[in-house]
Amino acid sequence: MRAIRASFVLCGMLAGVASLQAQDRWMAIEGGTVFDGTGAVHEDATVLVRNDRVEGIGPAGQIEIPAGAERIDATGKFLTPGFIDLHFHYSPGPHASIDGTGTDANPELPLLFLANGVTTQREMGQWIMDNENWLTTVRTLGLPVPRLLYSGPILDGRDTAYPTISRVLLDEMDARLAANELMDAGATSLKVYFRLSLAQVAAIIEEADRRNVPVHGHLEIVDPIAAIRLGLDGIEHTRSVGRALVSPKRAEEFRQAVLRESIHRGEGGLALWATLDPAGPRADALIELMLERNVNLDGTLAVFEPAFDEEGRDVQWAAMRNMGAFTVRYAKAGGPVTMGSHGLVANARPGLAYQREMETHVEAGMTPAETLIAATRMGAEALRLPDRGILAHGMLADIVLFDASPLEDITNARRVHAVILGGRVLDRDRLLGTAEGLVP
Repeated sequence: MRAIRASFVLCGMLAGVASLQAQDRWMAIEGGTVFDGTGAVHEDATVLVRNDRVEGIGPAGQIEIPAGAERIDATGKFLTPGFIDLHFHYSPGPHASIDGTGTDANPELPLLFLANGVTTQREMGQWIMDNENWLTTVRTLGLPVPRLLYSGPILDGRDTAYPTISRVLLDEMDARLAANELMDAGATSLKVYFRLSLAQVAAIIEEADRRNVPVHGHLEIVDPIAAIRLGLDGIEHTRSVGRALVSPKRAEEFRQAVLRESIHRGEGGLALWATLDPAGPRADALIELMLERNVNLDGTLAVFEPAFDEEGRDVQWAAMRNMGAFTVRYAKAGGPVTMGSHGLVANARPGLAYQREMETHVEAGMTPAETLIAATRMGAEALRLPDRGILAHGMLADIVLFDASPLEDITNARRVHAVILGGRVLDRDRLLGTAEGLVP
């Protein structure tokens, strides 16, 4: 009788396993060229997906595909992990604009980015409640949403440049309180801004370190060298470090001008970068320190470009060349460089700013392969996201299919064929259609 009972139990267990396997959702993407995020390229490969995770990658015809799996013919296509945007801005409502006016809104922008392969987006300047309300609205409409991360409002000092999207900190205790409140509310990173004191920056870093949350800084008049030595994890905008690359006298002139009037950061910052040496001894020293501390550099180069057809912007283009040269020097030295779109840029239509950002890095001297790694694996590592950025067993099945290889020409990253988020093929036409007002 015990043997009969054991037999019934074994049969029941096997039936349960078979039932669970039958409930799994399988997908096989067959015959494409796969860039897995590490730099490796798999020709004529099959990517097998189980539910929302990658099960494996192997040569086409050598991967066992379960019966009933969704099969996608990727012959002639190029596959990468979903892109990770480290510096994304949008305006979900008329009271949350990045320029501080409170008059504009582009709530469709995250969906346009998603349609173009940017599956993870770190939003860096809205109140968390506004992001969560946006997510609720879009899900109510039955639309997919990107993996939206947020830092909460900008942490800044008195006379902040953007009052509607900033939290003004008065002292060190205020900085500690604000940092913990934002992390409690769901911030997965924190953004320190250029009017903070070093004591406030240090307090925020200390609180974030206790909770394994990275702190990235838009510095400009905050001393980059001091902030890095305090433990800053990442720098937003290559333009942020200009003060460390000029003489102390020139740096102080710039600092005082910005303290008097924030808008001086624009033309004044470009003038600073147009005349500095991105390969001089000050640049060498800064790169050495950044490498020693493994500081992430998110250049956001494209947002500082003038429009291609705009005349009389020689100083701006000179500044751009020097920012690009410094960024590439850091990347070539082995520093972690990532991609951040800033949301809207002059030389790409809405939804393609991330692609333009990749193009600026290649134009500055990075290879397409280095740029794709920066857009995938490096981004995940900088944000401490161990479940994405590469295509391998157990990783999130966020995958982009292109009609042509970005390794051959980085502009092919604009030729998106399909986007897969969590193992599901998205309706790109519907996402792109949100630009016509489907998101209220």
